[in-house]
Amino acid sequence: MTAYQLLTALFNAGIAISVGATVLSLGMTFTVGQLVAPLHRVVLVIAMVVLNAIVIPAAAWGIAEVSPMADKYVPGLVLATLGAGSAASLKAAQLAGRADLPLAVSVVVVLQLVNIIAVPLWAGQVVTGASISAWDIVKSLLALVLLPLVVGLFIRFRYADHATTWREELVKVANLALVIALATGIAANWSTIKSMFWSWVIVTAVVIVILAGVLGLLLGLVTGGKEAEVRATTGLVSIFRFGSLGLIIIGTQLDGNATYLGPAITFALIDFILPLALAVEIGHRARPTTPAQ
Repeated sequence: MTAYQLLTALFNAGIAISVGATVLSLGMTFTVGQLVAPLHRVVLVIAMVVLNAIVIPAAAWGIAEVSPMADKYVPGLVLATLGAGSAASLKAAQLAGRADLPLAVSVVVVLQLVNIIAVPLWAGQVVTGASISAWDIVKSLLALVLLPLVVGLFIRFRYADHATTWREELVKVANLALVIALATGIAANWSTIKSMFWSWVIVTAVVIVILAGVLGLLLGLVTGGKEAEVRATTGLVSIFRFGSLGLIIIGTQLDGNATYLGPAITFALIDFILPLALAVEIGHRARPTTPAQ
């Protein structure tokens, strides 16, 4: 095994463990009723679907087309923006402290189900001949969200006395795995990221990430009014794109072509690091300060 393969394996494992442990801990926190209740906000849920499955991918494609970066990098970058409802947004919502966690979980599940239809349709438009099976998306949904969530809900129901202690330990595991994922992801793809420095790919990716977050925030403002938790939730869920689906398309349908893979990896990392840093900052500001004695 090469160093790159080892680092990539550690990155993938770190993401999977961090997200899985986060969702498992959230399952131990809430009841089924609490997670289903946010779906009664029909207007908000539909608006999030339209924004994340249609508006943001279309805006990302438009921004990539008009940006100064080379045309050959456009499809790869756009492919990484197509997926909605990244499970990583749940970790960010947890770190932010101000987010509505039941709403975040419910919306992420809905968006990942929508991906089954939306992502293949978008992929076929972005790159002629590109496709992705619905089963690939379902596997990600089952492994990263639904299975850990169901297990967490069962543990809370069956072993309520232990759930709080186990939940605290899972949060520690998730945070450690996240640190490992960040370090190994950057190290494994550093040469690719460095090659993108003077290509406008990074600048374009940052613009798309910011726009996605702002649009999510505005949607929360319109549908949630003065509820700061709703705004934080819609903003964080929207800003995190499910870039893994784009990487799957490139790996399985486009033979891992570096022209597509380079900008896709670059976007995926930027869309992971920047929103995560934002969530940490929000969480820091949300913590009450201890008055000086």
